[in-house]
Amino acid sequence: MNEDNPFLRFDWYFSDVSERDGARFHALAAKQDETRILMDLIRADSLVHFSLWEELSKNHPVGELWLETQTDLLATIYLAYGGFFRQALTVLRAWFEIAVHGVFFSAHYGQKTGRYEQWRQGIRRAPARIEHIAPSLANRKDMIIQTDESTFINKLGPIYTFLSQQTHAQGLDVIDLQEGRDNVPRFIPKSYDIWYEKVLEAFDAICFLYRVFFSNTVASYLKDAPKEVERFKSLQKSLGGLLPNFKELVEEVLVFCK
Repeated sequence: MNEDNPFLRFDWYFSDVSERDGARFHALAAKQDETRILMDLIRADSLVHFSLWEELSKNHPVGELWLETQTDLLATIYLAYGGFFRQALTVLRAWFEIAVHGVFFSAHYGQKTGRYEQWRQGIRRAPARIEHIAPSLANRKDMIIQTDESTFINKLGPIYTFLSQQTHAQGLDVIDLQEGRDNVPRFIPKSYDIWYEKVLEAFDAICFLYRVFFSNTVASYLKDAPKEVERFKSLQKSLGGLLPNFKELVEEVLVFCK
């Protein structure tokens, strides 16, 4: 064995190169339907966020933070397909949390207090729990769909709690993501299924937030982009059965487009 080969030293051989041993190839072969769904989810994420990035003001937190986290969804997929399930959930949590913060700080940017700007500079903390974020969201005057504090908690809390526990290594024995692997990353169907379910849950929860605050903004971009509207409808057919809030987001956007 060549000890100077980084593909062996960093386990890239097993996750990236070897069709026989690599977790990535095993995952692609075993999870073809899920892979197609994830490809469409990436397309949906890009379409929704690009619309918001185009229509919102230059320094708006939702648009700026999308540029920060766009690759996080790709990274969590890359990690999971390579057999790094705990790490994939940690990256997913970063994507979800920053997306939520984008909505939270959209009421607190460009102000004299500079709350959003201070947070970006690391001199101010964002709320760390959904229970602290929900009251601020519920008191906003710019909601398109009137939503109370308990609904925000119910929609966002379960996925955020799960991802936070995984990130902070709480309850490692409750959901054993490493069961079935050895000293190299492996494709573990049970762990993949847990991760896949949480990707869908996290994306749908963000779609719920965008329904409440930004469906008219997405529509503002799409009403002058008929080809993108057709893409949106196509993605609804693909994803709507798995992502109820994405389905409703599309329906509400199409109403605004008329």
